[in-house]
Amino acid sequence: MSRQSMTWLISGAVALAVALVLALLTCEESTALPASAPRSQLFLVDDFEDRDLVAASGSGWIGLADDLFGGTSTVELEPVSGGAGGSRSALRIHGTVSGAPGSLVSAWTPVLEGGRAADLGRYEGIRLKIRGSGEVLIGVHGGPDERLTNYMGRATAHGTWSTVTIPFEDLAPQGPGRENEAWSPRRARYVGVSSAPGAKGAVDVTIDDVAWVGPDDAGPPAAEPGASRFARTLTPDDPAPLRDLSWRTLASDPAGDGKPGLPDARALFTANDPVRPLVWFRIDLEGPVPARWIGVNLVLDDDGDPADGAAWWGKNTAFHFDHLVTAWLFQVGSRWEGSVGIVPAADAAAFRVTNDREVHLAIDRAARRVYVGVRLPDLGASPRLVAAVGSAMVHSDDVPDEGAVLPLAASAP
Repeated sequence: MSRQSMTWLISGAVALAVALVLALLTCEESTALPASAPRSQLFLVDDFEDRDLVAASGSGWIGLADDLFGGTSTVELEPVSGGAGGSRSALRIHGTVSGAPGSLVSAWTPVLEGGRAADLGRYEGIRLKIRGSGEVLIGVHGGPDERLTNYMGRATAHGTWSTVTIPFEDLAPQGPGRENEAWSPRRARYVGVSSAPGAKGAVDVTIDDVAWVGPDDAGPPAAEPGASRFARTLTPDDPAPLRDLSWRTLASDPAGDGKPGLPDARALFTANDPVRPLVWFRIDLEGPVPARWIGVNLVLDDDGDPADGAAWWGKNTAFHFDHLVTAWLFQVGSRWEGSVGIVPAADAAAFRVTNDREVHLAIDRAARRVYVGVRLPDLGASPRLVAAVGSAMVHSDDVPDEGAVLPLAASAP
């Protein structure tokens, strides 16, 4: 997770409010794709009839706003009754845009389960039904992993349902410095809807029947060979049994040294699970746990050499690490989804942080605590450790800010 990679999902979206979209198209009910697609049909992304915020891919819809970066914009995703054409349900995207540079509210879902890169070359565009007020952007997030970009088209929402089609040929790259990024249907990761540049104040749109448009033999989206996952689901542990463990203090941290608007670590503790072969780490926060997302890392120097490995990119920059434990998660209905895994430093630097390694998370909102549990063998024989908190997108604070703790020993250096 390099500093550049840490904004993997909305690297282009953060700049939406300061970048104009060129050559965009708004289409109503009667609009069709060009004559080059005479036999087009729809391939469903989500019709929202199940009301669970999980798309046809098996991955969820996540709400993104600049509060993930310490801003004040907020967004909520809500299944609502009364979809287009009298259907059972639709997805309401509502929130507030602060109007500050880069502020936005948006909703995104992976093209394929886990955000694997997909080839959309067999399709011609995106079609959905929309209701609301004002302009929005609709498009795809993708491109090379080191240069992920939002490619978006503009549409206008009205007080009654209308159908909008965005041909791929009309997608334009978003953000300063990305004006010349050419759209390619290869390596598409996410599809989404965002507030338009210059939006300020309340945003409230409802979408339904999101689909790809293509020839009748297009079939479902295909994964790019060797494409890695960006995300997986995680069911949090119950925090109640953890409250009475024999916690040992590892480090404290001053209040107010986190990024404004993001979680601020106050203290770090450890305890062994009495039932399972897990070591738990408890991070007490200065403020409340955010309502719909959280980000936690355990940064491990586990090879006995504090000088090798990758330099940590948080506040504790003198610390070098060999492995990274990640739980950067969004709440999606009744489950959590995001980047979860345990990886070596080289994979972390390339943001290949999601795998199937066992990571546990528990959230105690009343006590303002977050717990992360890992198997004892995954810590190494005599690890040095730094814990970090933030949002599901960016780092905010380390504990300790300097040096490291020895979680398997009685004291820290």
